[in-house]
Amino acid sequence: MKLYRICGSGQNIAEMPKVIYLASFDKSNNRKIDSYRIDITDFQTKNLGQVDPCIVNPPPVCFQVGLYETDITLEENNAGYTISFQSCCRDPYMMNIVAEPVPGGRPGDLGTGATYFIDIPGKDLNATNNSSPVFNKEEATLVCAEKKFTYDFSATDPDGDKLVYEFCDAYKGGSTTDQTGIPPVAVNPPYNFVSYIPPYSGSSPLGPNVKIDPNTGIISGIAPVAGKYVVTVCVNEYRNGIRIGILRKDFHINVTTCMKQVTAAMPDKYADCNSLTVTFTNNSTLGKPYFWDFGDNTTYTTNSTDPFTHTYAQQGTYTVKMYVDKNSNCGDSATAIVYAYPVFKPSFVSVGACTNKGTQFTSTTRSDAGNIAYYKWEFGNGDTSNLPNPNYTYKTPGNYDIKLYARNEKGCEQTFTKTLTIYDKPPFTATSDTLLCAKDSLQMWATSSLPGQYSWTPSNYYILQPNTPNPIVFPPNDQTYQVTFTDNQGCVNTKDIFVDVRASINVKTISDSTVCTSDEVHLPSYSDGLYAYQWTELSSQKVVSRASDAIVLPAPPIQSYEIMATLGKCKASDTVTLKVVDPPKPTAAPDTTVCFNVPLTLRATGGAYYRWKPSYYVDNATQPVTIAHPPDTMLFTVTVTDTLGCPKPMIATALVNVVPKVHAFAGNDTIVMLNTPFQLHATGGVRYTWTPPSGLNINNVEDPITTYNRDIRYTVTAYTTEGCTGTDDIFVRFIKGPEIYIPTAFSPNGDGQNDIFRPLPVGIISLEYFRVFDRWGKLMFETTAYMKGWDGTVGGEPAGVGTYVWVVQGKDINNNTIQRKGTVTLIR
Repeated sequence: MKLYRICGSGQNIAEMPKVIYLASFDKSNNRKIDSYRIDITDFQTKNLGQVDPCIVNPPPVCFQVGLYETDITLEENNAGYTISFQSCCRDPYMMNIVAEPVPGGRPGDLGTGATYFIDIPGKDLNATNNSSPVFNKEEATLVCAEKKFTYDFSATDPDGDKLVYEFCDAYKGGSTTDQTGIPPVAVNPPYNFVSYIPPYSGSSPLGPNVKIDPNTGIISGIAPVAGKYVVTVCVNEYRNGIRIGILRKDFHINVTTCMKQVTAAMPDKYADCNSLTVTFTNNSTLGKPYFWDFGDNTTYTTNSTDPFTHTYAQQGTYTVKMYVDKNSNCGDSATAIVYAYPVFKPSFVSVGACTNKGTQFTSTTRSDAGNIAYYKWEFGNGDTSNLPNPNYTYKTPGNYDIKLYARNEKGCEQTFTKTLTIYDKPPFTATSDTLLCAKDSLQMWATSSLPGQYSWTPSNYYILQPNTPNPIVFPPNDQTYQVTFTDNQGCVNTKDIFVDVRASINVKTISDSTVCTSDEVHLPSYSDGLYAYQWTELSSQKVVSRASDAIVLPAPPIQSYEIMATLGKCKASDTVTLKVVDPPKPTAAPDTTVCFNVPLTLRATGGAYYRWKPSYYVDNATQPVTIAHPPDTMLFTVTVTDTLGCPKPMIATALVNVVPKVHAFAGNDTIVMLNTPFQLHATGGVRYTWTPPSGLNINNVEDPITTYNRDIRYTVTAYTTEGCTGTDDIFVRFIKGPEIYIPTAFSPNGDGQNDIFRPLPVGIISLEYFRVFDRWGKLMFETTAYMKGWDGTVGGEPAGVGTYVWVVQGKDINNNTIQRKGTVTLIR
């Protein structure tokens, strides 16, 4: 026996066992004969010999083979023997089988086990002298997901028996929790199959696109998506036409994601047979040269994968080959069969669509080049038929998608689909419930797309021709008639039609009213049924609407309208008169400009009632004259209504432009050197007035000069072009200089008094430095900024109370250097 495992190690990869156990069982009653301990006799590693150089990302492919060999002697019997080996656990991450709990394992352990066995024939099969087939190859192979591949599972029989290959079901394992085989109490045959995950099965372990050749054992096709798959191949051994044994090879195939440099892909066949012109599609790797050989001694070269057409000169079956990057070592090719036999067009007709009555399907397929060789009908509910013209009975009504697949003897094939509605009651339509004037008669009607007969009941109550689809009725009172439709299959459907008979009818509209000039008016009608309507403008006798309601534009000064309702010979009417008056013509004033924070008077006229908006900024929003306090430029609106009859409110507006607040600025308070002229400077307006005029050379300019030599506070008034004003003041202090004045103490406690220690420069044009040191000479603060000082902190922390040394130096107006030194006391 040979065991296989993938190379490597890990949580879900069991090591190759050093010892296994086999067990033998009598096939006549599945009784255990004996068990056998076998040590491993050989161990080999199989690697992928040659890697396709055209695969961009070839993964490593490796597996190991353990050989366990011994001699077992069994007595000759009639039924033969079963020799089996069991293992607890497969890899739990297989793509095509269900991972079940491990028998006897820990909770949560998954990994359906495996059973491997062989049948040894007995005297009943005349094959007691027999050797099993031997597989020819044990080579690693690379299987690329969704790519073509070939895998050799062929075997050779030493006795020359005939071998037939097939995919078959894998078996579950035993209850052992390791890989040493049969436990002390062996599990007797028969064994259970593993459970496959659809669409996979034992006969299709790699999906529908992978087959095994029953004569050669070669597996080929298009691989499924990437993953691990359980594949079991049964080699059936036949002697003299009798199967004498089965050799099984259970293998885990790793399908990996490969990226080939070039892949050729197109449909396997073109069998529509619509015409001799065939549209070819190319699903190959993009950006390569493509060479097409159409099998009729014509070729085509292109760099595009767009669909294109080729026209064959005559009917026939052609083999088309398409090469991708033909001149490259990594080029690829694909072939397809083209059936050029026009015209082939499946279609069908059906008769009968009633449940439980039978539907006859008749093929109307056109096949100009040969007889139809195969039909397959799908009736939309899972049932099928291969008859040319089947008759099928539906049990349940509904819509069914009927598919007819047809193939002719030349190989042309197509599928035609049509939706068929199956009913239990044949569809038909008829007159709806209706009104009828007692003075009139009414022609009823019923119709269907299906052939059939109609009958009306009661057939003797004021009705003519009750067995036709279009009888005439004239009941004097309310009556319900029933129409019955019977199709040609005998299916029946009925409808009830209520005839509401009216001796008279009623209609009303709105009362007379006053409306506004130029307004459209909605005129509704109120009636006791659905009738024919007509609105007429009485002054002109013009019909303005034939709907139940009308939209009119009445002309002043007055207009009347009539609504007429009609039901056959029954009529009713009503009128409405509209008085048309002009809406109010409001005014609002003034459109003006005011200074910031200056109120103004708003005035409105034209109506009886007023409402100003925004109401928050007016003193009385409901008065025609009110005081407004706009904070900014604002559009005031007034809504005006009157008492003349037109309910429409009208709006007038007044735009008030508010000049922004005048931000007059006289400059920051300053210190001036005694006996030195100082020029003031104001901003914020277009003209200015300074008060008091003391010491000023002129008081009505923006930048007068003062030589007052005493402390003084000047006030400047700034004017805008609109005449709005704003004021500001500046305090000018005159001190003897040039000099730098320094306080002797400060208290940085945040009370706003003496919180900053700074020099007071008078007549100093630049400050070269200002430094503060503690009593040990450590620099506490330094600046060259004018009027900037120390806040009593160092590194963000408050400095201690005590005496500190300072030094300051700067240039005066005469460019002389002035330096001062001293001490200051920090108080908290």
